[in-house]
Amino acid sequence: MAATKSGSSFTWASGSATTGGTTNAMSCLTDYVQEVYVSIAQQGTPTTPASFFIQWSPDGSTFYSGQTYTSPLAPGTTTWVVAVPVTSESVQIVYAAQSGGTSSTLSAQLGQVSGV
Repeated sequence: MAATKSGSSFTWASGSATTGGTTNAMSCLTDYVQEVYVSIAQQGTPTTPASFFIQWSPDGSTFYSGQTYTSPLAPGTTTWVVAVPVTSESVQIVYAAQSGGTSSTLSAQLGQVSGV
């Protein structure tokens, strides 16, 4: 069977891509490669930069937090690719928008490979 790639954008359970908050949990395909692709665009010079962390769940109800990723203390766009544990059943993002400056916006997708 040939490998299949797919990507799905995260939606918001609370807050938004510009105010910060938590995304809805997305289902993952267990036993296959999955990564979260995150981009944060900051405008103006922040006093506190935007940041996020990934939460993953092996059962869909208990979530574990990963490392916190922080944008630089400067305007511009920063991107990250974060591997999700292969045993994850679902994943979500917790985002804190920048303080000071103008604004920041988070964009994120869950990318998966299946059928290997």
